[in-house]
Amino acid sequence: DIVDEGHTLMAVREWVRGQGAQDVRIAALAVKAHDRCVPGLVADYSGLVVPDRYVYGYGLDYYEQGRNLPAIYALEDAPLDEE
Repeated sequence: DIVDEGHTLMAVREWVRGQGAQDVRIAALAVKAHDRCVPGLVADYSGLVVPDRYVYGYGLDYYEQGRNLPAIYALEDAPLDEE
């Protein structure tokens, strides 16, 4: 999947360690380029770095659509949250 800010991934890593894993490695299809990631959380293996924009395609969805697209695309601007 993608490493964005890493909060969920950090919780998963800590859960796996809590189950007794002595070594946990993180592999991600993509890593988002910004400086907002949880301190100390990095992907040990990654396929590519993507811009700090909303990305979709190749398994990543945009409002439940685009997951099956054959490439990764980035929106020009991040969408506003709908209230």
